Amino acid sequence: MGKPGIRIGLSVLALAAAGCGHSADDPSPTATTTRAPAPVSEELFVGECGSVTDEQVVDITGVPGLAAVSRNGIRCRFEASDSGAYAMFTWYRGSPIARERTVAGRIGREIRAFDIDGHPGFSARADDYSCEVGVESGDGFIHWSVNYVYATPTREICDIVGDLARAVVANAK
Repeated sequence: MGKPGIRIGLSVLALAAAGCGHSADDPSPTATTTRAPAPVSEELFVGECGSVTDEQVVDITGVPGLAAVSRNGIRCRFEASDSGAYAMFTWYRGSPIARERTVAGRIGREIRAFDIDGHPGFSARADDYSCEVGVESGDGFIHWSVNYVYATPTREICDIVGDLARAVVANAK
């Protein structure tokens, strides 16, 4: 017989708690809601590999033999078997760019901010042979990462990766 008493007690407690809210005349909210911040930039609509061709990747990076080893609408990876160099494109939809930038900074990368045609972004340089670039796209971002491994960049590494990001923005539909 103890069970009906517990149920009645819980029901009374629930009703009492429900009555503790604010009245319609009281402007203060009963709960706060958290909303994602509105996107800062217009969303880029890109095709496979960020709408960047294999030829553009080779021309921009200057790595002979760089070829796509995987490709789809979200991620593409290009590798050069003789030098170990690689370039990778990723489209992060619905993911905040600030989180990626923070992680790159926390692991000791040199962070720089920039803007490509109204799309804010950042570069994160690890050393003379490795850099990543993120560019805001609506509520997400596009991301390029390049590592030369045993190859030598033809110019400053983050400039190269930034040019890959610029190609995505230029080719976006």
